[in-house]
Amino acid sequence: MKKVFGIAALLLALAACNKVETEITPVEQPSDSKGITITATLAPKTADTKAVADGGDKITVTWAENEHIAILYDKDGAQVADATITAVDGTTGAATISFTVVSGTPDNTACTLVYPYSAAKDDKSGVKDAATLLSAQDGTLNANLDVRVGAGTIRTTTPGLDVTTQPAAQFAIFKFTLGSAIDGTHPLYVKDDADNTIITVTPASSTTTAYVAMPANGTSTTYKFLANTANNRIAKSGAATITAGKYYQTTLAARYPLALSSATAEWDLGAVACDDGNLYMEKKAAPAGKTAIGIVGKVTETGHGLILALQDATEQSWNTINSWESVTTYADTKLKLLPDDARGSLTSYFWLGGIFDHIMVSNWCVAQKSDYDEIFVNLGSTDVNSNGTTYDGNVNAYITTGVGGTAMTSNNYWSATEYDVNFAWNFGYGWYELGKGISLSVRPVLGF
Repeated sequence: MKKVFGIAALLLALAACNKVETEITPVEQPSDSKGITITATLAPKTADTKAVADGGDKITVTWAENEHIAILYDKDGAQVADATITAVDGTTGAATISFTVVSGTPDNTACTLVYPYSAAKDDKSGVKDAATLLSAQDGTLNANLDVRVGAGTIRTTTPGLDVTTQPAAQFAIFKFTLGSAIDGTHPLYVKDDADNTIITVTPASSTTTAYVAMPANGTSTTYKFLANTANNRIAKSGAATITAGKYYQTTLAARYPLALSSATAEWDLGAVACDDGNLYMEKKAAPAGKTAIGIVGKVTETGHGLILALQDATEQSWNTINSWESVTTYADTKLKLLPDDARGSLTSYFWLGGIFDHIMVSNWCVAQKSDYDEIFVNLGSTDVNSNGTTYDGNVNAYITTGVGGTAMTSNNYWSATEYDVNFAWNFGYGWYELGKGISLSVRPVLGF
């Protein structure tokens, strides 16, 4: 039986497939006390002999010897017959199947055909759900991506099989050309618009091509495709109406380096900002000749954001700022990063001008409590007290892994948020209000 999936241009422009109907011709066989054996012929007209083949603009799937089809039916409870393909005509693609049903099965018993056999539920009640069938994909083009379901009638008086609904493809097949290789430790994730992972593709070895089976959706749906690969991040989103039995092709380009002006909250939180004004892969060392200056911790819908510095600020030779007033009054002259001018020659930043309430520190600033809260949450903080969220090991992993930053310590840090005339908010292992004359550290942020 031949099943052909049609060409598709891109994810958002989809074309139809060319399906060839299945013809099943029964051959009469006698019954015996152990059951009733039925032989049927599946006869598509095709010259293709490979089980699965990518023709560039189409995918052709044909029967192969020793493939198995589940025939589900009811005889004193759920039953399954294992229909085995015993022969395939190399010229026409016609296949001969043979299976046995329980002795005493009534004539004209309704049945469900499930291909491949493994797609049938273990309790013989029907087809496994899509999530189960689509789990554990390895990105290769194989017959398991082509799940088909049909309906028929088993004849036992004159043994045979009549198909009333031709077995139809349950999924579409996507061919992704990837801008950076995925592998066993860097899988490709397909997510819905709420960031729920619906498919994980984990290849056995490094590859820049991935075949993925996806369910039909019936209406335009937004999907996200994401892979944090060994050297880059692949990230793309788009809306598509997916029809079972179709073949789609699209390219997922590598995302980095990326100008700050192109940053998005959807993809770039945690990326490393370097002194050339570009973003690079999260938790990765800065490229040769570049200096990492911070981690992207916040991005607004308009593409602006905040970068969390890799180092604490100092007041001249001191390790802490000796009062909150000195932060607010003398910030322009007394705060700078260590080592000297670590922010390098970042040229594409600009201040946000009213989007964030802040204390300016030349190009850097002490952020408001709410900004620090959001940065820490975005970078994976799980340390929460009644007054908000502070940094923890997850945040420090971004700062220190591969980029040479200094972890935030148990020392408390000033925010730019005043509590009252005598106190200001600070954060450490929690948020607290402290007297403004106390010496605390500062971890600056940079607006872009």
